[in-house]
Amino acid sequence: MRIIASANQKGGCGKTTTAINLSSSLSMKGQRVMIIDFDPQAHATMGLNIKPSELEKNIYDVITPKGNQDVGIEDIIIPIKDNLDLAPAGLILSVVEQELSGIEGREDRLFNAIRAIKQQYDYVIIDCPPSIGHLCFNALRASDEVIIPIDMSLFSLRGVSKLTELIILLNEKTGHESRARALITMYDARTRYSRVVLDKVRKEFGNNVFETVIRYNIRLRETVDYGLPVGDYDKNSLGHKDYENLADEILRSDAAVMYQDLNTLSLAQDLLQRTEGYMDAATKSELIGQHVCETEEDFYLSEPKSTFSEMVEAMATDSSNPSPDYNYDEM
Repeated sequence: MRIIASANQKGGCGKTTTAINLSSSLSMKGQRVMIIDFDPQAHATMGLNIKPSELEKNIYDVITPKGNQDVGIEDIIIPIKDNLDLAPAGLILSVVEQELSGIEGREDRLFNAIRAIKQQYDYVIIDCPPSIGHLCFNALRASDEVIIPIDMSLFSLRGVSKLTELIILLNEKTGHESRARALITMYDARTRYSRVVLDKVRKEFGNNVFETVIRYNIRLRETVDYGLPVGDYDKNSLGHKDYENLADEILRSDAAVMYQDLNTLSLAQDLLQRTEGYMDAATKSELIGQHVCETEEDFYLSEPKSTFSEMVEAMATDSSNPSPDYNYDEM
């Protein structure tokens, strides 16, 4: 069983969309898949046409201590379609940060819950919360792999920098290796901005960026209103084709080829921080509205240092006690 987290600390970058549609595409290829909604906003739950307010139990009940009335993840599973199940979330998940504080083994709650059903699934996909805390730490601790959606925006790249920092600290403090790859989402080949950043990220990351690019596609937005994966809504859409390609790429890949050591992950984090510096400088410069990054040097304008590490390290220490053509009709 492969356990994959979809994570980025910036909302709106395609994190939940990726969790839902990758899960669906894998299930349509005959894989037994469970998607775990680990976000208190419950967007993955609602995106699969389940109303959180009508559920008696959700993933909150699984990971919080209940004395002699412990709830297993198998007790909350909702079948969505052939080969695809959901472990739903609800707003009550937002109080987990307080309830797990001081609990021994709190960073292993989700890991232990998933281990109990490992024979039942080929893939578990976790939709992570867009915040740092015990929920995110649990999700990364439980995962073998992390998909980091990047929507080519400055704030998305800042979220990646923070997330890679957390992954590094998790590896250092617990010995658990969560390997990660970036996934380009909402890509618009019409903009030079997107093409430049994609080219630079590909050159630096190599195999640690998915070859598949998720193009901007209006169908991916429309599916939310219908509570369906894009493949069940419009199987001919660009969105479905892209997530089918992503599923194929994951099926072909071996988790071992991703970030094989902390040095590689550190280099990736460094690149993202330098990319952030480039984008920040570009958006604040007089070149706004014009072409940017005309030379190689422009891409490395600065190397901003993160001030985020002390808070994350404290938490980790505590817990360880050219692109395809567009179909413009679909834009």
